Amino acid sequence: MVVAYASNFVAEQYRRHLDSTGWASAIAGELKSHAEAFPLLKQLFTDLLQCAQENRPLPLYPIPMPTDPVFDSAPGKVGLLGAQFAGEVAFAYENLRAFRGAFFVVVEHHKEMDAEQLTRRLQRLLKLIDGNETRLWSLIHGLDAYSDLGFEKTRFASWWSGRFTFGRRSLAGNDAKAR
Repeated sequence: MVVAYASNFVAEQYRRHLDSTGWASAIAGELKSHAEAFPLLKQLFTDLLQCAQENRPLPLYPIPMPTDPVFDSAPGKVGLLGAQFAGEVAFAYENLRAFRGAFFVVVEHHKEMDAEQLTRRLQRLLKLIDGNETRLWSLIHGLDAYSDLGFEKTRFASWWSGRFTFGRRSLAGNDAKAR
């Protein structure tokens, strides 16, 4: 009975581990796709700033709002990543949403703005990218490392093996005598 209960418990922990590492990998991939666009966006905003400062029209056209299919499909899964990663993932996606919202104001209303207002908005967008690029890449690397973590390296598996490994140790954790 105890073995059946323990096996079921370990199996559930293993399923949760697979779910969390798979989700971490998917989130890392989605965030990587955004982060790899940062150099292009920085160049775009530098060019747009030059246009605004020279009072030239901005070559901006309406585009649909981008989505985050992985995160948006199951935001409730963020808790699977643990408290530190959950907070960082939420921060990253909210920053992306804030950036998109601010950028879409520029795209939709740049013709109505004077050069000074347009310049300030573009500078803020560029600052938002610059200020969060390192933090985003750090999160991506952390999520990649977490997704590569084998079950045997998890806190639960370490705890479990220290107490319930049969053969070398007893259930109480005392060394069993070699036979």
